[in-house]
Order: sequence, then C-alpha cells, then structure tokens
Amino acid sequence: MPSDERIQPALTALSGRIEAFRAALATTIEQIRSFQSSHGSTAATKLDRFAEELGPFATDRIDVKKFSGLFADSLKLDTVTLETIDKARATLEELAALEDQLFVLDVPSGGNLRDHVSTALENLGRAFGAARVFELSKFGRFPDNEHARSLGSFPFSRWSRGERRMAPPLVLSVDGSDLRAAGLAEFMDGAQKIVLVVRGEATPVPLVRLITPGAYVLQTTEPSDLNRFAEAEAPGVAALVPESAARFVHDPIAGPDAGARLKITSLPEERRRKPVGGVSVAQQSEELLQLKSLGGQVGVAAPTAEVAVGVPSSSDPVDKLAAWLLNQADLRDLG
Repeated sequence: MPSDERIQPALTALSGRIEAFRAALATTIEQIRSFQSSHGSTAATKLDRFAEELGPFATDRIDVKKFSGLFADSLKLDTVTLETIDKARATLEELAALEDQLFVLDVPSGGNLRDHVSTALENLGRAFGAARVFELSKFGRFPDNEHARSLGSFPFSRWSRGERRMAPPLVLSVDGSDLRAAGLAEFMDGAQKIVLVVRGEATPVPLVRLITPGAYVLQTTEPSDLNRFAEAEAPGVAALVPESAARFVHDPIAGPDAGARLKITSLPEERRRKPVGGVSVAQQSEELLQLKSLGGQVGVAAPTAEVAVGVPSSSDPVDKLAAWLLNQADLRDLG
C-alpha cells in the first residue's frame, strides 16, 4: 500500500462508505455459508446423510436413493451448482481478506490512470458478480458463462444501477504528470467516489474537465475537505494537489447553475509555466480559463500565442512551422 501520509486521512474520510461495502461482503458471505450448511456440499453427501439417519436397520431393506426422492427439493442442486456457489463464497472471502488494500492503489510512474481505475473497479466488481452467481445458483438456475466469468472480473460497465449506488470508493496515489483525469468521466455514476493523492508537480486544474452538473469535483490541499466530499450522494472525484495548483469545489446541490455550484478558493500565481506530463502550456491556460468561466469570473483574457525565440513572424501557419523546425535543426555535423 502507498506510504504517502495523505492516504490515511483519505481512508478515514471515506470510512463510512468503506465499512458499508465491507458489511455487505460479510453479510453475503454469511448468507452463502448458511445456505451451504443447510444444503450440504453435494447431492452424494445428502444421500450419505439420509443413510446415516435411517440407521443400520435400513441396510439392504430401504433404497436410500428412492427414499430421498421424497425430499427432491433438497437434492435439486447438483454437484456443479454447489461447487459454483462455493467459488462465489471463496471470491467474496478473498476480497474481504484484502482489507484496506482493496480500496487503495498506487499508480506507478508513467502508468495510465484511467486503466488502473478500471482494473481496480473490475476487481471490486467481483463482489457483485459473486452475489449474482449465488442468487442464480441457489434457485437452480445455473449461471451462464458470462456470469461464471464475473468471478474473475466484473467491469464497471456491467454494474447495475443499484450496484453503482453501492460503489466502493477508491484512493489512488498518482504522479501529477500522469494525472489525465478526463479519462475518469466514464466512472462518474451512482455513488462512485475516487480520491487522487497527487505526487509532485501537477497542472493547475487537472480536474476541470470532470465538472458536470451532477458531479462533485474537488481540488484541495487539505485532507479535511474530503469529509464533505465523502458525505455527498453524488458521484465525484477529489484530488489532494500541490500548493501550485488551483483549489476549488463543485458541489451539485449548491445551486441551480455552474456559478453557484462552483467555489474557487485559490488560483495559481501568474508565472511562466512549463509543460507537465505532455500537457502543454496552452492546454493548461485553456483549463484555467475554463475554470474561471464556469466560476463566473469576468475580465478573463484569452491566452496569447507564444512565439519561439528566433522565429520570424508570419501569418501563414506553414511558414511558422517550417521556420521553427529550421531554427531547431542541429547542422553542426554537416560539412
């Protein structure tokens, strides 16, 4: 588990949602165990139990298999179905044993944030898949291959509306240079909560592209701000950002329009920026302008184009590109 000291406050803020998911896991595991206890391990085990209960008097006198037919309901689950139920229970127990590791993820430097979130949710979704398999199996409806595969992974795209309302939260540690938050938009549904603990320098407004009327979006340097984020019913993404980034909160229930919902508490100082993780200076400026626009700030001038040193001015974009390329060329090895 990542060692960043900001991880624990994030987990504490999300503890209510984490405990609710853990309780659901524990309850489902107990239900499956109870079901297995009352139905035995296999049909063959059932026959052995009948023979034992009838006692030695029944030996060579009573056909135990025919006698058990009087209790057909108790034998309707075959060996394969009972084994499937056992696999579903094992899946839930495996997830429960992971404890906090189930909700915390470290995105390695250079990693794809969206893909890591998707994989983590696929793993968490196995709990929903296992519950579905159990429900189908206990009523004698053998799960199809699609349901059986859900014990290995169950992607967010297959979660039902109810399952998305029970979505377990995630806390991810990620380099600021790898913070491509726009890719998380597909997971903003139900009650999904994602907290990003940002390592190192980041762009000024990495989360601005996630702001929609129904999403709770937070950029802050204070872990205590995560409490309100965790309590909100809306889906959302929060980022614990460096001091150089903007701080704001977009709360869906704070007002009828973007200006009322968005509260900007701090903007970066005007200074010469540099690209961060492939996000250009122009892109960073656009994101800042978008934040200011949504916040209803006036007098925001559009960014001016940067002109590279030594490049002659021209109205033709082709001429500009050619001049820049020529300016950058290293001709020292040519005789």
